Amino acid sequence: MAHIAELLGKEIKAGLPGTAVQWEMGSVHRLLNDLPKMPGPDSTEAAVLILLYPEDNSVYTVLMQRPDYDGAHGGQISFPGGKKEAHDKTLIDTAIREAGEEAGIPEEEISVINTLTPLYIPVSDINVTPVLAWSKKKPAFRHHPGEVAFLFEVKLSKLSDETLVKTTPMPVRGQIIDVKHYDYDGKVIWGATAMMLHELLVLAARGGIAL
Repeated sequence: MAHIAELLGKEIKAGLPGTAVQWEMGSVHRLLNDLPKMPGPDSTEAAVLILLYPEDNSVYTVLMQRPDYDGAHGGQISFPGGKKEAHDKTLIDTAIREAGEEAGIPEEEISVINTLTPLYIPVSDINVTPVLAWSKKKPAFRHHPGEVAFLFEVKLSKLSDETLVKTTPMPVRGQIIDVKHYDYDGKVIWGATAMMLHELLVLAARGGIAL
């Protein structure tokens, strides 16, 4: 299945679906309030790793749930990732480092395909670059208990089922908002993570790439 990485790389070079497609999975609240979609000069740069790997003749990725804490992203589901640090030469280095720290993914098992469209998260003023990568086998995941509540695997072809996309009123930062999300086996994948996944799925569908 390694040819999938090559096909995705070619499709990315043909042009990314972009911010407008990402925001198709944005919450109704965000759209109605017209929150900014572009970072400012002082926004923080960060990166996440979207690692694809074969399992049972299908393509999977790994997500994590962050512990509950008093912050903008406490308790949310996300890709492994975090803020760029001074010693990271590039945002790709950031994504790989964070994936090792948070999910125990060895750097030598990661083959970077390319980056997807950076996504600005206005609530935390962070501009996140999704780094798409491939591993020829499922890594032996090991989560960092201080930063990650648990890891779980996602079969990407399952997300193509439109019935998994739902909009549900949810309490978010002290108010009830309509949240568009993937309902994956009862796990609510929303916000930036859902928006990045959506761009990947649209990209693959455009190229006729079966994930």
